[in-house]
Amino acid sequence: MTSKYFGHLQTRGLNKLGDVIIPGEGIFPSFSSTGFASQVDRMLDYMYEDDREGLTLLMTLFAFMPSFFIRWIVLLSEKNAIFPDLIGAPLRMIQLGLKGLILTLYYSNIEDSQKLGRKIMEGIKWQTGVAPLEGDVTNVERSKCTTSWKNPSSEETVTVFERSKAAEREISSLTVSQRLKYITALKKLILDEKEKIVDLIQKDTGKGRSDALFSEIFGILDHLTFLEKESIKALKDETVKTPIALMGKKSQLFYEGLGTILIISPWNYPFYQAIVPLTVSFVAGNATIYKPSEFTPLEGLVEDLLFRAGFKEDWVQIVYGDGKTGASLIDQRPDKIFFTGSVATGKKIMAKASEQLIPVELELGGKDPLIVFEDANIDRAVAGALWGSLTNTGQSCTSVERVYVQESVFEKFKAKMVEKAKTIKQEIDKDGDSDIGSMTTESQVKIVKSHLDDALSKGAVLLTGNDWNGSDKMIPPLVFENINSQMKICKEETFGPILPLYSFIDEQDAIHMANDSEFGLSASVWTADKSRAIRVSRKIKTGNVSINNVMLTEGNPYLPFGGVKNSGIGRYKGVHGLRSFCNMKSILIDGNSGKIEANWFPYTKRKYELFSGMTEGLFGGGILNFIKFLIYGLKLESYSDKVGKKGRV
Repeated sequence: MTSKYFGHLQTRGLNKLGDVIIPGEGIFPSFSSTGFASQVDRMLDYMYEDDREGLTLLMTLFAFMPSFFIRWIVLLSEKNAIFPDLIGAPLRMIQLGLKGLILTLYYSNIEDSQKLGRKIMEGIKWQTGVAPLEGDVTNVERSKCTTSWKNPSSEETVTVFERSKAAEREISSLTVSQRLKYITALKKLILDEKEKIVDLIQKDTGKGRSDALFSEIFGILDHLTFLEKESIKALKDETVKTPIALMGKKSQLFYEGLGTILIISPWNYPFYQAIVPLTVSFVAGNATIYKPSEFTPLEGLVEDLLFRAGFKEDWVQIVYGDGKTGASLIDQRPDKIFFTGSVATGKKIMAKASEQLIPVELELGGKDPLIVFEDANIDRAVAGALWGSLTNTGQSCTSVERVYVQESVFEKFKAKMVEKAKTIKQEIDKDGDSDIGSMTTESQVKIVKSHLDDALSKGAVLLTGNDWNGSDKMIPPLVFENINSQMKICKEETFGPILPLYSFIDEQDAIHMANDSEFGLSASVWTADKSRAIRVSRKIKTGNVSINNVMLTEGNPYLPFGGVKNSGIGRYKGVHGLRSFCNMKSILIDGNSGKIEANWFPYTKRKYELFSGMTEGLFGGGILNFIKFLIYGLKLESYSDKVGKKGRV
């Protein structure tokens, strides 16, 4: 065994104690024969240092004690109730602490339990999860469709939520393992039918085919794999530390579904922004109501995939409609709203949600800076900035919309950027052989035109894209220089294929310019100096930073994602994001004893004196104060129980 805290003697003592408590009987092995002592660091890591040192000393003593003497101590601790509190209290602590240690190591870990099962029941498969879905979930017969609603009236949105209540009960009754079987089935469908899905994404958005595959399909499959690997561990009941003053009690966190989640998604990544949040919601134990953008609804696609993956009717209801439909859904008071979209709409949703104290998570816009220092690899930085600015034709909340280059390499960077931008291939292709496609909505084309005209009127210089007619959805890369803070393109989110170039003098200048924005979603820092990269990353007010890369924090499903300032509230993705779709319920467990707690009534002068002395001992520090804490604590426990049962005497 290799332990950070226990050596050979302590492990020997632990195994001797374990064999006293779990000696093995019939088909069940003894504690020491399982090898579970090797897992002790999982518990020791979460103990206070003083408690850990005390346990280490005790296991050393046990290593030299005869087993019958350890057995006598354990038996004595089980009889703690017959002793006066001065003796009974420490015996009670021994019973709870030592037995808890052994039983937890023996039974707590699923993987270890599987090994235990193989030891005691040879030839029988130990099912650690749950019963599988009946039949092949990838070929489930469609008895009921996943529910979808088209432009429902206010009365019908009530029905949506009524149906979700029954779905809540069904989903919450499933274990996480059971829910993941549907996720696995969905993942297989998406992988098998990726080309058909890309066809539909292109039809609704005008994306390039490679763009749709990379940014939507691959990202979703990576996310679903994360859920498969991490959800059980992330959502299992968690035991947390209990302070020594509450010794004998146990503290836990339960991660439970909130109920019904309302997801309102944007038009720029319609498939990704549907599947990722709704699967997080489902795995966390919620019913889901999903409203896609009316501009890119991918009508019929999501519900078709869900029902073929085995999702039952009403587990996920899809509601098609515009902003009025979304407002009507909010009126029915979902248990949480997850919105991705513009700052303006996010503020309206937050205001409406506040009327009923509905929790919201807002993934809003960005004006992301990319900072290139003079020691960066310029060719790589140019390629990264080009992709970060133009992917999805710039229609991403984390698109690079401000490119800051140190003045000593500005001209070199600019020349390479202009050269590269002119090579971008733009078309709605059929074979993946294009870099970017078209803009998706007419309204966004008008915003790009407005920002372009405003910048040119105030002195900006357009280096590429001069041949754009101002109305065509096929907007080419627009590289600018001579940008100043009076221009819309400097302050407002453009959401188009723009590359505004700025120069900066030094590190502090770059940080100041990057933070001079109402947004704070993402950023990137390019330099050969790792210390500087970390230093600058810490000082940028943003939710995400990629170093010597761009938009890559989104590419890791283990990292939470979200922004600060006007870029939003909350985080999703990763373990933090999965838990954000849960009610994190705190639990404290005590025994069913007749003991009266020290902090309960009645309060007396004597209790005050004892509690004051115990407080000084507990928080005063040092071994003498710790002894004082124990003495006063035991006296307080005995006195409080007596006065609590008999009243003031």
